[in-house]
Amino acid sequence: MSNENTVTAAPGGFENPAGAASSYPERTTARAVLETLRGYGIDTVFGIPGTHSLEFYRPLRELGIRPITTRHEQGASYGADGWSQVRGLPGVVITTSGPGLLNSLSGAATAYAESRPMILLSPGRPVGHDFRDIGSLHETKNPSAAVNAIVGVSRRVTSAAEAVTMIHDAMRDFAHSRPRPIHIEIPLDILEAPADVPESATAPRPLGEPAPAPEADVAAAVEALAASERPVILAGGGSLAAGEHLLELAELLEAPVITTTNGKGAIPEKHRLSLGADLRLSTAHEFLRSRDALLVIGSKVGEAELWGGDITPQGPVVRVDIMRDQMLCNLTPDVEVPGNSAAVVPQLLAGLRARADAGGPGDVAPSARTAPDLREVFDAMDEEGRTWAPELAALNETIMNVVPDDTILAGDSSQVTYMGSTTFFRAPVPHSLLYMGTYATLGYGLPAAIGAKLAAPERPVVCLVGDGALMFSIQELMTAVELGLDLPVICVDNGGYGEIRQNMVDRSIQPLGVDLVQPDWVRLAEGFGATGLPATMDTLADTVRTALETKGTSLVHLKI
Repeated sequence: MSNENTVTAAPGGFENPAGAASSYPERTTARAVLETLRGYGIDTVFGIPGTHSLEFYRPLRELGIRPITTRHEQGASYGADGWSQVRGLPGVVITTSGPGLLNSLSGAATAYAESRPMILLSPGRPVGHDFRDIGSLHETKNPSAAVNAIVGVSRRVTSAAEAVTMIHDAMRDFAHSRPRPIHIEIPLDILEAPADVPESATAPRPLGEPAPAPEADVAAAVEALAASERPVILAGGGSLAAGEHLLELAELLEAPVITTTNGKGAIPEKHRLSLGADLRLSTAHEFLRSRDALLVIGSKVGEAELWGGDITPQGPVVRVDIMRDQMLCNLTPDVEVPGNSAAVVPQLLAGLRARADAGGPGDVAPSARTAPDLREVFDAMDEEGRTWAPELAALNETIMNVVPDDTILAGDSSQVTYMGSTTFFRAPVPHSLLYMGTYATLGYGLPAAIGAKLAAPERPVVCLVGDGALMFSIQELMTAVELGLDLPVICVDNGGYGEIRQNMVDRSIQPLGVDLVQPDWVRLAEGFGATGLPATMDTLADTVRTALETKGTSLVHLKI
């Protein structure tokens, strides 16, 4: 006997087309989409189950995909971003329709601004019900268009095959172009219907090799770098694909490496050639201007990194980027080298070595290059960092002397992060500092730390943020407790929005709306089931050690 029955409304209030069935086939469009993601290695998704998104959850256990339920969809997208950076795969967010999707968009906008891969999945109105203003549950005028204004691509699909193809295309784009988040809206009747694709269509597809640069462009770059005596490398997030080849190139050229915050850890920051991620400092600007060649790899050299500084060197600017439009913004290149840094940096290495072997006229051979003594400039940068915010510098240095070398530190758009951690946390590897300097959102640090700990449970993860930022996502402390994560959260309490307070003072505005009443942070943590630990500057080191040794989630409250 058939289980199918004609119904007039789908679960949750969406009307179904006449004759739609109430039974759910084993292999739905939702399952086909998740099969495709699983094939690429994605075993964790973030979101909050909702009335219209239930079919996404049906196959998760069988497919071996762990759903992480946050307390707000914004936390889901930030958590997915933290997971993505540490795991090296796109973060996946599943939301319900309407408010669930829109709540997640701050994380999607973060991923867009910071060039990170993310996939958002959401249900939508049934086919034929677009733009119908009839009062359906979660009714939204045009959700896909709203999201499309923020992400790389947002599309309302019309079949399982189209949704699956979007995922395959996204994975290829993430590998071969500037990664940007995508959104797939699947109409509810299609989401719950039998998938119109065979299982073979969901299998992962070869992503291909990273694109090299044209030989003529590589040759021009090699000529400029070989002729320089004092080259320097600026490494952005796009340089991370080059891996250890970047350090080989720096050592071959005896070129100091300074990074953007997204490129932090591109080479180990305790290496003799590392100048850290202090591109905001005037000392760094002065140093870059003194060099006779600047190699920029995978960075748009944005204002959010430079804080208005000029880094134009005395010699040629060579820019390597996977996207031509990025090579041409903010700092005009003398030599353009389009391509994936994973392929281009080895090309540069090969070209420089071959040229050195041939003994080209005017070249500075690697063996003849003098290793730069960077101690003076490094100390000057540290000192400038301390001058900007002495107390924040001191507490960061105290914490960094305590945490293990392989710690992942999650920050936020808090002064303690961008005036402290970016300078005094020496990242051993990429994605050790989770941050978003361009989008600069509050509430990111805690959920990103949760995502990172899920991605790398064997590594210590610490969240270090200000009180204003933590209040944006304090509900996710419950998520960390529920998941049983060993996660110290350090709340630096300056009584509200310290930067904005100072901005008002600088503009001769009497501070207004920035001094905030604070909760009892220790008791608040205990109410969530975490361990609350009060600290002072004198006890901070010992308190952080205690937090690191504490089983489960803890919150250290430091009032400054």
